[in-house]
Formats: sequence, C-alpha cells, structure tokens
Amino acid sequence: MTLVALVEKATHQSAASLAVTLSAIVTYVLYKSWLYPYHLDPLSKIPGPTPSRIPFLGNMLALTKKKPMMALYDWAMEYPGSIYRYYWFSRLTLMTSDPVTAGYVLGKGNDNWLKSKETEDMFEQNLGHSLLSMKAGEHTSHRKYLAKGFKHTYLKSMAIAFHGVAQDLVGVWKERLDDNIEQKKDDDEEERWEHDGKAYTTIDLEPSFYCLTLDSIGQFALGRGYNAIKSPIGPDFDNYKIIVDSFQVTLLTMLPLSNWIPTKTNRRAWSAVREFNSSMEGIVQERKQKLLEEIKANNGEFLQEVGATSQKKDMLTMLLVDQLIGEGGTDLQIRHDVFTAIFAGHETTSAALSWTFYQLACHPEVQARLREETRELYKDRDNAPSYDELNSLPYLNSVIRESLRLWSPVPLNLRVSVEDDHLPRNNGLEPLFVPAGTNLQIPMFILQRDPKIWGADSLSFKPERWLSTPDKASPCPPYSPPNGLCYFPFYHGKRSCVGNKIATLEMKTHIANLINTFEFVETPELRANRSEIDWRWSISLKPCPGVRLGVRLAD
Repeated sequence: MTLVALVEKATHQSAASLAVTLSAIVTYVLYKSWLYPYHLDPLSKIPGPTPSRIPFLGNMLALTKKKPMMALYDWAMEYPGSIYRYYWFSRLTLMTSDPVTAGYVLGKGNDNWLKSKETEDMFEQNLGHSLLSMKAGEHTSHRKYLAKGFKHTYLKSMAIAFHGVAQDLVGVWKERLDDNIEQKKDDDEEERWEHDGKAYTTIDLEPSFYCLTLDSIGQFALGRGYNAIKSPIGPDFDNYKIIVDSFQVTLLTMLPLSNWIPTKTNRRAWSAVREFNSSMEGIVQERKQKLLEEIKANNGEFLQEVGATSQKKDMLTMLLVDQLIGEGGTDLQIRHDVFTAIFAGHETTSAALSWTFYQLACHPEVQARLREETRELYKDRDNAPSYDELNSLPYLNSVIRESLRLWSPVPLNLRVSVEDDHLPRNNGLEPLFVPAGTNLQIPMFILQRDPKIWGADSLSFKPERWLSTPDKASPCPPYSPPNGLCYFPFYHGKRSCVGNKIATLEMKTHIANLINTFEFVETPELRANRSEIDWRWSISLKPCPGVRLGVRLAD
C-alpha cells in the first residue's frame, strides 16, 4: 500500500473517530441538560412554571423580566403547594414556601444541606477561607470560637463606638441642611423644596448609610473607622467598593463559574482584592507589633489597664491576643476572618437601614411614634445610650423587626443536598423524597411576606404586629422550631449569622440617633410613584437607584 493510501485511510479513520466522539459528547450534553432534567427527573413532575422554548435557558428569561425575587414570589402564590420547581438554566431547582421544610433544612437537616460549591468558591476567592466558605465541623468549631467576640462586654463597648459614628453623620447632615437655600445650586447640590409649609432638602440616604455602616463595622472589626462619612475617598474605600459591586447579580453572574470568567468587572475585583488584602495585612501587622511591644515592656504580660492595646474591644485585637497566647489562628486566618466580618456586616446593614428609613418616610405616624420613644431615651443626657437601654425600646425593636421582615437584606438561602433526604412538609403532606445533589432555595423574601402566614396585610409595614397586647402574648405567627420557620432574616441554626446582635445594635443606634434629630418625608416623585420603587440585588437587596428622601431638622 502506498504512502498516500495509508494517509487517506488514517484520515478517514480519524474523521470517523472524531464524529463518534462528538456525537457522544452532544448526546451526553443533551441528556444532562435537557432530557433528564425536563423529562426523566422524578422532581420534574412537581408543579412549576413552564420553561422557555429556547434550549438550556429554563426559566431564566422570566426571572430577569421582573424585579429580583418577584418572579419567585409570584410563582409561590401561583403554585400554593409547599414546594414548586423551576429551572435555573437547565438545572432543576426546588423552591419552598413551607415553614416546616425551611425549619428542617436550616435546623435538624442542616448537615445534609450545604452551600453550593459555586457559592463557597466565590466567597473563598474574594474573602479567603472563613465562615462563609468553611464546611461542616470546621465551620462549627470556628463559629464557636469567633462567637466570643460578640459577648455582652463587647456589645456594651460597641454601643458607645456606634453612637460616635452616628453623631459624625448627624454633624455632616446638619451642615448640608444649613446651606443657604437661596444660593444658586450646582448639579451636585441638594434639591430644596417645601411641603406643608416646611422646607426640606432631598438627600440620597444610601451613600451616607454605605459610609455610616462601613465606619461602624470598622470600629467593631478593626477598632477604627475608615473616616468614610467625612471623607469617602482613598484606596481602601475604593477597592472595597469595587469588591462589593462585583457581587451585583446579573444574568452573566448566574452562569456556572462566572466568577472565574475574566470579564472587566472580575478583573477589577481580583485586583481590588489583592490590594485590599495587602492593606489589611499592614493593619494586622501594625496592631500585632503594638501588642508585642506592650508585652515586652510589661515583663511578658499584657497590660490590664484601660486604654492598653490588649484591652481594646474589637475583633482584630481579640484574635491577635489569642494568637499570642497560643490559642488563635495564623495571621492569614485572622486577616480572612476580619475581612469577612467587614464584608458580611457592612453591606447588609446598609441595605437594612435604607429600607427602614424608606418605610419611615412613607409612614409618618410610625416615624412620629418612634421619635417620641427615642427622645425619652435621649432626654437630659449627653452620653451614649447603653446596649441594654437601646434593647429596652419596644417600638424601636418592632420597627426593625418589621423592616427586616419585608426587606431582608439577604432574601434567599440556597442549599444543596449532600445525600438523599425526605423533606417534611406542612398541612399533613407526605415528606418529599429528594436525591443527593438537589438544589433547594429557601426564600426569606417569600416566607416573611406570605399572606397564608402573616394575614391579608402581609405586605403592609405594621410594626404593631410585633407588640404584645393583653389578648396577644406572642406577636409572631405560631411557627417556631421544630414546627417551622417564617421569620429568619439572620438565617437559623448552625449557620445563622454570628454577628446578628452587632448588626441589630448598629441599626438601633443609628436609627435612634437619626430619627431623634431629623424628620424624613417622601419626595414628590416618591409619593407619585411609590408602588414603582425599584431594587437591585448584589450582596443584599437594596433600593435602586437609592433612597432619595426629604430631610429637615425635626421639631
């Protein structure tokens, strides 16, 4: 056989092999992404919305046509059973609006229902190895260790620190309100207008709350703010904001491994993470050096005096002191833990404050009652209210609970089953068998708004629903573990937010300070278009493009 004939034979054989290989790949892809999830998966028989006719898109077009979470909410109302299914691209995903199922997955069944690998990888890549990416036993032990930083002694100290930060914002806003109303305004200046004979200045609260909560969480995590309220500039602030903005939820970010795609946003975020981590390393080493110098000057012991570096009530100092006595982690672990505390405790609290003041502006009677309560707290005193005093205000507590009910900053909890399981359900329904690898979403946004649980006024902002009365000793609906969950803005169980007390204290301090000093009203644009307020979803669910309210000094 000639050389030419041999080459021709090999070519034909290679082409045939390639065709077989390609056919096998196409068949496998079609089976995994269309035939099995849409037709052969037993869970596909569960009621749910019809997927798109466009292959592999599932229900993604329907999800992106409405505001974040609204398609899921509408489907929950349309399919009133305890669980429905929809398609995240071609991946079958279960959604539950059953408080019993939610209570089981986040409680007794917690060890079998973990974050998805994509979510863990995203947190690991941007924040390092911390509570948000740790698994099972490592998460449990590390959470228990970090929890000591949220004890009462630390909270009492933070009440004073947060009060100082809030007063910084009060001072900045007073200066903005004192500007000459008759002065010709540039585009950057606030709009001035009158309502009911009173002069108001339009302020977008969201940027102020972004800086307010960043300075606050800086006090808790680092023992120092970022001075963001008075001067929101500088590399640390800019890099941190780039990292936060990279978590904006879009159709692209919903794709698998989207955080590894070298888009412009991802490249900027990767660079910002490197630079922010470098800055954090400098802060850690500076604080560590001060502690070492203190030990050296005190014969190998930490000073016990007030004002000593080792006596500071912030997370970084606590972790470094533990490290130096042989009970803590490495410098890298400390950096990851502090960065995660800043990240997890900042953006969500900022969003919660934005929604709370939006609701207060829309409900002047609630605002007036709250101001009356807080003014009793501040009467005849110059010092900061204590942690216990802030916790003693029932109406302030109710306002915060009701705001978090309607607008949980993190509206959705995604879990994936490690092993086969049977999900318990409410109303006498048989437990639902689900195989290992099942995606299950638990939406606080839906469960905390469900009219079947909260009544016909479930979408109304009514802080009074949380107040006990002579004929209603328990203000919350009758769902609590092990019967189920209907209110869990800070999650529940082993993976509940370890910083929930700090976040709540921060909200109470800032709301009390601001509502005691200022009055907030809807702008004419907001009054005319209140039902159309938009929102976006990045790390948290936030008003979009912000919360522009009329502000004046309260009478």
